[in-house]
Amino acid sequence: MAADADFEALGLLVGLEGQARQERVDLINWLLDRGFELDHIRGSVGAPLNLASSRVIGDDGTCVSAREICRSAGVDLAFLQRIHRAIGLPRIDDPDAANLLLADGEAAVQARIILDLGIDPDEVIAVLRVMSESLGHTAAVMREAALKAILRPGATEIEVAEAIEALALRAAPSFGPMMEALLRLELRRSFAIEAVTAAERAAGILPGARPVTVCFADLTGFTMLGEQLPPEDLERVANRLAELAHDVSSVPVRFVKSIGDAVMLISFEPVPLVDVVLDLADAAAANDLPPLRIGIASGCAVSRAGDWFGSPVNVASRVTTVAGPGVVLATASTRDAVGTAGDFTWSSIGPRQLRGVSGDITLFRVGRPVSQLT
Repeated sequence: MAADADFEALGLLVGLEGQARQERVDLINWLLDRGFELDHIRGSVGAPLNLASSRVIGDDGTCVSAREICRSAGVDLAFLQRIHRAIGLPRIDDPDAANLLLADGEAAVQARIILDLGIDPDEVIAVLRVMSESLGHTAAVMREAALKAILRPGATEIEVAEAIEALALRAAPSFGPMMEALLRLELRRSFAIEAVTAAERAAGILPGARPVTVCFADLTGFTMLGEQLPPEDLERVANRLAELAHDVSSVPVRFVKSIGDAVMLISFEPVPLVDVVLDLADAAAANDLPPLRIGIASGCAVSRAGDWFGSPVNVASRVTTVAGPGVVLATASTRDAVGTAGDFTWSSIGPRQLRGVSGDITLFRVGRPVSQLT
């Protein structure tokens, strides 16, 4: 067993005193007994609790150079640099220094698989960037869920490290199949919803701008609520809105994203979206959430990297800001797109000037017939 003085000299006990210091000494000795090198522990001085579990999911402390990664993957250094920027890895300053984690290098060079499909390098980088952003959110939520499951009052550092490692050992074999199944599902859904048209086949280009109906819904008074509730409770409120939006959405309506206290939905068919939006407003009220402000607009927009861009996106967002609590407002473009379809009530509130939108926009308050509400 190594002495405290050795750990002190290596900077492993900085700022620790009393029980916390002793627990860290015990943890370091526990890691050494499990085969970890001191250099590896020093490299993770900020989070030694996670070393054992990180080894389960690929971090064995082995480092390689960027040059070695390029040779093994068959990619040039410039492209590897772009990969690193896209997935949030450190910039490569010395390509011959063995300072890149092998596990990270292996993850980065998976881009070669997409390149070999004949995909343009710029598009490969775009795919990696979006995947990294999405998986970053996934990993954060998974970490929080795991810690909630294993943490208990008074647990020592070794007890927490053992619990995290045990959970990782049970969960790691399912990561690959689970992610693959979900990716396949999303690809099927994407191809089903965004079918390639005859004109696009003839032109041989990506689907361009097309008619869509867009909705934003946000929680009234969320900023003020942030002054009254603890951050954890505020997070639960925002998450509940996202859950409800997922629950009420079904093809052809698609949940696009959540943005803090707001959610964005989109559909190629206006009637189902209006129906879903009214259901969402009712669901929020039934779940004791703050009233929703909802804005809907229709027009041509383009989809790129899972997000949407164009006038109806901007207008729907602006309409939301002028909607009152519990009110669903739609533009004349949506009213015209719905026509006589759907069982809705429409009440014109006249033209409004929206910030950042040129010209006046005629708005309608949308609801359900009284017979449906009783």
